[in-house]
Amino acid sequence: MKVTTIFAFTLLGFAATIGQILVLRELLTVFSGTELAVAIVLAAWLFWTALGGLLGGKLSQHYRGSPRLFGYLQGVSGLILAATIFLIRAARTLFQVGAGELVTLGQMLAISFLTLAPFCLISGMLFSLACSVLAVQLSRWRRSPGLVYFLEGLGAGIGGLFFTLILIHHFTGLQIASSNGLLLCSSGLIIVLKAGRNRPVDILILTCIFLGLATVQYRSTDMDRASRQWQWPGFRLLDSQETIYGHIVVVARGDQITFFESGLWNFTVPDQLSAEEAVHYGLLQHPQPESVLLIGGGVSGSLAQLLLHPSVREVEYVELDPKLIQLGETYLPGDVTAALQDGRATVRHEDGRSYLFHTSNKFDVILVNLPEPFTAQINRFYTQEFFRLAASKMRAGGVFFFTASAAETALGPIQARYLKLLFRTASSVFSEVLVFPGQTARFFCSNSPGILVKQPETLVARLRQRKLELLYVQDHYILWDLSPWRQESFMAMIEQADEDQENSDLNPRAYSYNLLLWGSHYSPMIAKTFSALSKRTIWIGMFLFCLVVAVASFAKGFRSGASQIPKTRILYSVTVFGLTGISLEILIVFAFQVFFGYVYYQIGILLALFMVGLALGSFTFSYYPRNRPLQIRTLVIFQFVLACFCLGLAFMFVHFSDWLSFGRHEFLYRETFSVVSLVAGFLGGAHFPLANRILLEEQLQVGRIAGLIYGVDLLGSFLGCLLVGLIFIPSLGIYQTLFILALVNLTAILPFIISWPPSAVPET
Repeated sequence: MKVTTIFAFTLLGFAATIGQILVLRELLTVFSGTELAVAIVLAAWLFWTALGGLLGGKLSQHYRGSPRLFGYLQGVSGLILAATIFLIRAARTLFQVGAGELVTLGQMLAISFLTLAPFCLISGMLFSLACSVLAVQLSRWRRSPGLVYFLEGLGAGIGGLFFTLILIHHFTGLQIASSNGLLLCSSGLIIVLKAGRNRPVDILILTCIFLGLATVQYRSTDMDRASRQWQWPGFRLLDSQETIYGHIVVVARGDQITFFESGLWNFTVPDQLSAEEAVHYGLLQHPQPESVLLIGGGVSGSLAQLLLHPSVREVEYVELDPKLIQLGETYLPGDVTAALQDGRATVRHEDGRSYLFHTSNKFDVILVNLPEPFTAQINRFYTQEFFRLAASKMRAGGVFFFTASAAETALGPIQARYLKLLFRTASSVFSEVLVFPGQTARFFCSNSPGILVKQPETLVARLRQRKLELLYVQDHYILWDLSPWRQESFMAMIEQADEDQENSDLNPRAYSYNLLLWGSHYSPMIAKTFSALSKRTIWIGMFLFCLVVAVASFAKGFRSGASQIPKTRILYSVTVFGLTGISLEILIVFAFQVFFGYVYYQIGILLALFMVGLALGSFTFSYYPRNRPLQIRTLVIFQFVLACFCLGLAFMFVHFSDWLSFGRHEFLYRETFSVVSLVAGFLGGAHFPLANRILLEEQLQVGRIAGLIYGVDLLGSFLGCLLVGLIFIPSLGIYQTLFILALVNLTAILPFIISWPPSAVPET
């Protein structure tokens, strides 16, 4: 192979992965940081890339091994990537979504599929054309699809690691996109020049694209700020910072300053009501709080309110992202941030759950001041596992406090079930749980009977005793809001709700309910559809699917020998490989978020290692085995190994929390996910060269067959994103989803086993 060819094909994966991580981060900001958005974005990416692969297969029949067309499209893709970033940032304005407003499911789908279509279509076409170009240069041309898959995967792995370890720390998203585009344009221009018989118009177009991208790179700072402002109509953009944990935006309107993290509202200053209610109710439940842990939100004024209690001697304030504190000190009034310098307060920059795990301190009161569990990252602070951890760090008579959205008078059915889920989860850990009514439900938990106070008069007495002069948490409000009849009617609505489960790390029911509440707000039909998808319904559907596959396996079309394998059987196997591969990638990312809480940073490494594994698997089986029956046998064996891997991963995730508790070697446990991602990629990459070599025995059109298998593989991945991200994880959790994936892989083996004559597989 020529050096320029190797570079161009490696650059395909390098640029695509950096582009994928970039658009993921950008769209997560538009979609308020929910992991549901990851599944939808990946689904859109894979759908268009699959369609591009199929179109590229058709094109390769007319432009057999044409490097000029490949180079031209590669150069154009560089411009489209940079344009995609601008289009994503303008999406909220184009779809008339207000600043801070949650995007609907329909808008999420429309924005993802429309913005990603141009770049992904060309990426898919480039893969099929690359296979056709390489087939002309290789004597053993049947290996060309596997080798292109290997080079693309290798480039993807390098790109992911380069982005995570270097680019994210020193460059803005627009600078990265334009640099990536310049590489693609340069590679395309070189290939066009080397192809011979050049048309001046092609060279002129690619040169203009290069100069345009160079201009974007030169003016990237101004363009980046201007395009960020598009996302916040009606606000004045004060600052926008990319960090390894997310994207922080500070905006202003009038005298109010608001902070957003990854598109999700964090806090507004001044907002005295929220600051007071976040801490005072929890502290009033304790007769004399001295040691307090505050998880999140302190920079918004909650820390200052907490320090008003005269008995408080020490406060541990935990905030994951140090950049949030720095921006708070820069833009917020001094009277709000002065508490950060108080001698009684210690600020810790780490994950709140990790801090609790490692600290030896015990606390009188633990206050969770975080948003609703709208994402998996936040859901992990509302699970049985976290509640047990918090309970172990409380002193005798300690109080644990958190909140959830509710309603003043009547609760809707979904909201009542959501609150009952939280109540059941807390009650499964703490011996006493008390819930106060209001627009925000307040949960108080303790393992010491008799500590929690229901009587509002007692709370008012403590308020006066501590001489707290507050604006909103006052005696007359407390006496009305917490009157006995209001408490009783509120608890009656919760207890009557139809919910008998608890929220856990691997079964994120609270996260699922927040998706339902979000859906019901914009489309009751969507909420009803998702509500109907119970565990029982999904499992019945899966068993019916298995039955259909079994019946089809016995049908006449599936009964030919292994020497005459029907194309349908191979393509179904490829579809399942694609579905399982992307599903494992999503599950690994989701599980990392659950256990460690900062996947926004680690996602690049996890994706990169998955692609490196994909490259290694593809390269290995581009050369081995050499005869067709053994290739078929190897494909079936790897399908079975993939099913076993899913079951092994389920076992690992179930016991991972226990393993973490054995020691402080968080680095080793964290890198376990890197190894798992690498292995998952290897297993997922083995099928592509095998399937190509099997089908190329029957049809000698490399570009067409490679494009077909590539498209089918990605369409399977597209289905996996939608099923796992939208249905299986919210409804079943991680554990049962892995069992379903194992079952689906067994259905792909069944057609081979039923009609496989023993003589078809030689002894090895």
